[in-house]
Amino acid sequence: MTHAERDALILEAALEFGADYFYEIRNGTLGMTLYINAPNKIEAGHIRKDAPGHWRDLYVVVIYHNTPDFTDDLTLV
Repeated sequence: MTHAERDALILEAALEFGADYFYEIRNGTLGMTLYINAPNKIEAGHIRKDAPGHWRDLYVVVIYHNTPDFTDDLTLV
């Protein structure tokens, strides 16, 4: 797959599934895979409902990065 073909598929995915996500196409363990990076768990759930498991001969994987909220409960005495 050429860079132009990848770019065209990424643009098509952004138009179909939404431009609020980051898209990447790379070779995964099951073959060529479209990775959709959501900003949080809630958004990942929304895109998983819209995106199929297989799209344009690509596997589709939705991922997000969980950044825990740490609060500093320790006080120095």
